[in-house]
Amino acid sequence: MKTAMISRHKTICRLMTGSRRGAAHVMIGTMLFTFAMMTAFSVDFAYMQLVRTELRSATDAAAKAGAEALIRTHNPEKAIAAAVEYASRNTVGGRTFEILPEDVVLGKAVPAEDGSWQFLEGTIPYNAVRVKSKVGGTGVFAPVELFFNGITGVEGFSTTSQATAGQQEIEICMCIDRSASMSYDMAGVDYRFGRRNPLLFPREYYPSALWRNICSPPHPTDSRWAAARSAVQTFLDEVALASAPPRTSLITWSSPATLSYYPNTSVTDYTVEVELPAPDSMTWDTNSRLIQNAMDDLGRKPMNGQTNMAAGLDAAVQLLIAAPSKVQSKKVIILFTDGVWTDGRDPVLAAQDAANANVTIHCVSMLTGFQQTLTQMALMTGGSYYSTSNEAELQAAFRELAQRIPIVMTE
Repeated sequence: MKTAMISRHKTICRLMTGSRRGAAHVMIGTMLFTFAMMTAFSVDFAYMQLVRTELRSATDAAAKAGAEALIRTHNPEKAIAAAVEYASRNTVGGRTFEILPEDVVLGKAVPAEDGSWQFLEGTIPYNAVRVKSKVGGTGVFAPVELFFNGITGVEGFSTTSQATAGQQEIEICMCIDRSASMSYDMAGVDYRFGRRNPLLFPREYYPSALWRNICSPPHPTDSRWAAARSAVQTFLDEVALASAPPRTSLITWSSPATLSYYPNTSVTDYTVEVELPAPDSMTWDTNSRLIQNAMDDLGRKPMNGQTNMAAGLDAAVQLLIAAPSKVQSKKVIILFTDGVWTDGRDPVLAAQDAANANVTIHCVSMLTGFQQTLTQMALMTGGSYYSTSNEAELQAAFRELAQRIPIVMTE
């Protein structure tokens, strides 16, 4: 009797254990399926966000390219063609992106009282380009296939993006280094000057050839100042092609110094060479000529002082936020130097002040290699940094700035 009861008890235990094992298998299977679904949805959702980001970047690039072409050529067909072309230079979901010409709309961007922008489609004169990009739907670009469509049941992902770029009224201050090293030649070597400088003062004034070169104006063609003057001219010529060239001022800077020999001239930490023109009296021909003449005049004087970037930046910010500057205008500083910070306060602090005043700083260096300080200054103000090693690269940097600065994303 006792033996039979024990046997029945063992049988019941085996049945209960088997039942629990079966229930565990079902639960584990359900959890694995749920985990697989969650993983599939998570991966596909992240991929959809990536596609949206890629589409936004492609749309922005197309709108900027279209606006740049419109401002440069004044030709609507070329603006549309540029937008379509630049869209195709981007990839979305691993494929070359495409838009149609009808996805590009021309119009006029006008500022509202609250600081926002309003796009008036089809309004002449055109100054803005709107791009409407589509993935799937009615667009030429097919939906993006997801990784786990077999699990999630989502066959393809479709989305849209829209961007508008136009020409905003710009106010520029060119902030140019005039320290002593700007008299050196383009070899990148300290105290090396251009040969046969026709602007050298008489040798009897100086105890050595070195001092004669230091105290004389820079070589008119074989000096860093000559390279900077030529780059500024390239910028002015390129900006002149815009439908509304920006009002532009000029500040030069170094550190206070006095020449030890003839002509014993002194320089201050900065000089406003060309004031910002008033909006109602500005003509680009006059504005451009004043800057050209100032650069030429400075090239006939000795260069002196150290690299006090902050002095020039502080003066440029004050010039751009005071009258006749307009509150709603985009304010830009182009800082050029052939050296590294050696005098005055930290230029990063000056850049922070510029950022607080909504002033953008684009930095261009020459013959100094990559500068982290200039990179930081540009990034914190929303600008760009160009490191150049020769005159051709310097010309290209100023040309690109002239083409990019008038373009702003209004949406």
